Amino acid sequence: MGFTLKSVDFLHGVEPFRGENEQEEAESKGAELEQSTAISVETDAGMSLMLEWKMRLSEDSDMCTTCQCPVDFGDRAVILEHYQSLFHRTNTLRKSKNLPVYTEEDFEGIENNYHDLSTSQSTIGLESDDEEFDALLLPANRSFFVKNERVFSVPRNILHVDESDITSDTFLRPFDCAIFLWNGGHFAAAIYENDKITVQRSFHRYVARAKQGGVQSQHDSGGKGAAKSAGAQLRRYNEQKMKEEIQQIMSSWKSRLLKMPLLFIRCAAYHRNIFFEADAGIEPRDPRIRTIPFETKRPNIDEIQECWQKLQQVQEHGTIQEFKTEMMEVREKRKRLARKVAGKKRKDGGMQMICEWSDGEEEGVEREKRTHHIKVRTIRKPEEIVQWPGLDDEWRQKTYNLVRQDNVEALQEHLASLNEDIAPQAIDYLRNAKIPPNRGSFLHVSASHASKNCLKYFLDTVECDSGSKDGGGLPPYSSSANSEIKAIFVDYRVRNEGAGNWGRTHIPEPKKKVELTEEQEKEKEDKKREKKQRQKEREKVKKEEARRDAEEMEERQKYVKMTERERRAQAVDRRLAGLPPVMRCHQCGTLLPGTPFQYSHFNFCTTSCVAAHRAANP
Repeated sequence: MGFTLKSVDFLHGVEPFRGENEQEEAESKGAELEQSTAISVETDAGMSLMLEWKMRLSEDSDMCTTCQCPVDFGDRAVILEHYQSLFHRTNTLRKSKNLPVYTEEDFEGIENNYHDLSTSQSTIGLESDDEEFDALLLPANRSFFVKNERVFSVPRNILHVDESDITSDTFLRPFDCAIFLWNGGHFAAAIYENDKITVQRSFHRYVARAKQGGVQSQHDSGGKGAAKSAGAQLRRYNEQKMKEEIQQIMSSWKSRLLKMPLLFIRCAAYHRNIFFEADAGIEPRDPRIRTIPFETKRPNIDEIQECWQKLQQVQEHGTIQEFKTEMMEVREKRKRLARKVAGKKRKDGGMQMICEWSDGEEEGVEREKRTHHIKVRTIRKPEEIVQWPGLDDEWRQKTYNLVRQDNVEALQEHLASLNEDIAPQAIDYLRNAKIPPNRGSFLHVSASHASKNCLKYFLDTVECDSGSKDGGGLPPYSSSANSEIKAIFVDYRVRNEGAGNWGRTHIPEPKKKVELTEEQEKEKEDKKREKKQRQKEREKVKKEEARRDAEEMEERQKYVKMTERERRAQAVDRRLAGLPPVMRCHQCGTLLPGTPFQYSHFNFCTTSCVAAHRAANP
C-alpha cells in the first residue's frame, strides 16, 4: 500500500523518529571537532567530492574555484573525474597551506613523488576497493517519523524553512510549491496553490547541437573559439531569447513566487543565475530553494506533475524495532569496513594514512552517549629514498615534452647527454615512472598522444612493459589515440608472440591469414574478374551517357544561336525529309516536355525561360 502526504493515516499521532543515530547527530552538532580530519560515518563520503560544486551553484562561472580551470558542471561524470583527480586534490592541499596552486601545464609532467599531496585522501571510500561502502550509508536526505509504532520517511527537502522535523501539520497543509525544469532547449514551470496548478508555462527552442550535447554557449567557451556557422548563430540567438523569456515568466509570477514556501529548481549549474537575475524576488541564498532528489525526464507539464506527485510519496520502513535492528546491522557493517580500510596503508610523500574506529572514549573520559565516527590521523614515517636522484625536475620535464612532441631523435640525444653513472637511472625512469594526473607510464603518454616514433622506441629499444597499468587499471594499448597506434602494438605482439601473457596487455591477437584451397582460390579469382567486368560496363555506360550529354549540349547551343528564319528552315527541311520535328525551348534550347509553356508562337520548357525571353524581347 502506498502512502502520500494526502493519506488520512497521518493526520494525527505523527511524531519525529528519534533513533540512536539521530540522537548522536543532534548531540554532536554542538561539540567541537577534535581534529580537522575527523569524518562522521553518517556523512556520505561521495558528497565531500561535490562540496565545491554545491558551493559554486550560485556563481556565474564554469571554472573550478580551486584549480582555476574550466569544468563542465552540467556533466556529473566530468565533475567526479575532476574532483577525484590528483591534480585537484594536490591544489586543494596547497590552497589550504596558502601556497600557489598549480596550473595544468605546470602540473602535467611533474613526478608524483614531488607533489605536495601529503594526505592522499582525507575521506574514506574515494580510492577504496570497497564498492559497497557508499551503498551502506543511510540516506541523509530523508526525514523519519513514527506513526502507530511504525517508521516512515519523506524527502527532507519538502520541509519548510522553519521546520526541522516532520509533524502532523505537514500532512494537514496543502503541498504548495513552484517547480522549474530546464534542460537544454526545453523549459517547463508551474506553481501549485491549494494542491492545484494555478499557472504553468512550457516551451522549447533550438539551442543544443544535434547529437553533440550541450548548448552553444558551452561549446563556445570550450577553448576552441566560437563557431561561425549559420546554425551556431541561430543557437546563440535562441539561447539568448530563451533566457529573456524565462526571466519574463519569472517576473510576471513575482507576486505568487514571494508567497511560495518551497521552490524546486532542476537545471544545469551554469543556468541557475538566470533565475536569480530575474526580477522575481529570488536570491542566490534563498532558503526556500530546493533540489529535486530524483532523476527527471524531458521538461514538460506532465513531468512537472509527476515530480509533484513523487515529492509527496511516503516511504514505510517497518516497525520501530525492525528499523533499529536494520540500523544496528548497518552500523556493524560500517565498523567492519572501517577496520578493513584501516589495514590499507596510504603512502604519499613520506606520509601514512591510518584509519581507526573510535567509540568516542577519550583517555580517562567516557561520554554519556557513545558517538561513532571514523578519524583519520597522520603518522610521519621515516624519510624514504627518492627514486632516481640523479634526474632533476628540469630533465624529467624536458623528457616528457619530447615524448609528447614525438621527437625520438632529440630524446635519444637527451639521454646520451647524461653521465654513464646516471644513464641506468634514466632507463629505469623511462620504464617505471608514473606520470600524473593518471599515473600512467611513458607508454601510456606516447600512445594517448599518438607519438608513434617514441612508442616504437619504448617498446623495442627501452623494452618498456606493455602490460603496465595506469591509475585507472588500463594498459597502454587501451589509451591508443587511433588505429595506427593500435597497429604498432599488434606488430609488436607479432614479433614477440612468445614473450609472455598478452591477455593483460589487451593487445588483440593478429588476424591469421587463411590458406585457401585451389577451388576457393579459383572462385575468388572468378569473383574478382566478374567485379572488374561490372566496373568496366559501368564505366562504358557512363562514357556513353557523357557522350550523349555532350552532343545534346552542342545541339542546344547550336539551336540557341539560330535565328528564327534558320529555325523555320530547319523545320521545313526535316518535314520534307520525312523526319519528325525537333521541339526545343526558344530560350535555352532544351527539348520540350509533353506540354510546353507557350506565349505568342513561342514554346518554352519552364516559366523561368518564359520570363527571361520576355525580358530580352520587351
